[in-house]
Amino acid sequence: MVKPPLPSDDLPPQELDLEDHQLRRTLDQSLTQRFQQQCDASLQALLAPCDWSVTTTANVVTLVIVCPDRPTNWQVLNHVVPMGKIMATFSKDAKLRIYATPDMVDLFEIRVDELSSYPEPS
Repeated sequence: MVKPPLPSDDLPPQELDLEDHQLRRTLDQSLTQRFQQQCDASLQALLAPCDWSVTTTANVVTLVIVCPDRPTNWQVLNHVVPMGKIMATFSKDAKLRIYATPDMVDLFEIRVDELSSYPEPS
């Protein structure tokens, strides 16, 4: 069955205005702060040298981590499960996106619903 089209004033805006962008920025900052509060000391230490934040784009909550170097990247990759479990508390559709170094365009991305295929860190 085809749903009838919504009236124009019930549709989302074609473009976000300044207030929408400010609200999204505030949401992202709050989620980043909340994620950091839920990390234990070892995860906080692991993320300290990285550039990281929680973002919301296309209605998907994503933890974005840019590692300063490859050794740090490997350590971060070994902790995707605990970080993913925290992200899952925000949304069942959350993702983690990890860049190996600031110069790299290659990235590792995983949805929290894929975490069961990765081992917990020892």
